[in-house]
Formats: sequence, structure tokens, C-alpha cells
Amino acid sequence: MPTDRTVETDIGHRFGPGNAGPSAVGAGLFVVTAPIHLLVPQEISVAVASVTLALIGGAYIGFGATSRSLRTFWSELGVAVLFGLAALAGMLWNPLALPAGLAAHAGWDVLHHGGRVGAPVPRWYIPFCVVFDLLAAGFLLALYLP
Repeated sequence: MPTDRTVETDIGHRFGPGNAGPSAVGAGLFVVTAPIHLLVPQEISVAVASVTLALIGGAYIGFGATSRSLRTFWSELGVAVLFGLAALAGMLWNPLALPAGLAAHAGWDVLHHGGRVGAPVPRWYIPFCVVFDLLAAGFLLALYLP
């Protein structure tokens, strides 16, 4: 059963409780997108990773907007701005800010699990996003280390 701070969706019903479906989709998305970073110059890779981090961070703005709580909305917006700043820092100063930002986003996802903090999110979203974030963070860390 979803808690009052999680949202059940059709996709969540298809995956079912305890099913690795969302995690597998997150891993699959990583496998499909990671080769891009190997095929382009590092500057382009950093730009793609920066945009990805900013978009991922911004997803919670939408969850906050649907929460019916102005406090929750502002909280989610504030954290999204921090992820945007990490993306900007990665693009302008040090690309290692990008894997750090992705790992931090995985932590932010985990904090939302079970409605501990922040806006309600679909139950499938957290395992999907955590897996993608951590795989991408590890990959980009290895790619960008001097």
C-alpha cells in the first residue's frame, strides 16, 4: 500500500511490490545513454552530463508543485537549484562536480523513500532514479578522473 507521501501509478502496478522493474529500467537507461560519453569529446560529454544533472534535479520541482504544500514546493525548488548549481560548476570549473551531484541526487531520492522528506513521488521513481544516478556517477567519475 502506498503511504500518504507516495503516489501509486499504473507503471507502479505493473512492476509490483518488490519487483526489480524500476531498477532494471534505470540500469537500462544508463546502458543506453552511457556510450554517448565515449563517442564525443570530453567538453561535449561534460555539457551532456551537466544538462542531465540539471534536468534530473528539476524533476522534484514538479513533484513539489503537486504536493499542495507551498513549503514543500519551495524546499524542492531550493534543492533543485543546488543541483543546477552543481551542473553549472561541473560545466564551468570542474567536471568532477557532475558525478558528485549525481551521487547527491541519489541520496535525495533515498530520503524521499517512504515519504521521509519532501514531496510525494511515485513509488517506482525512487529505485529507477537511484540506480541511474549511481551508475552514471560511477561511470562519469571514472571517465573524468585525471
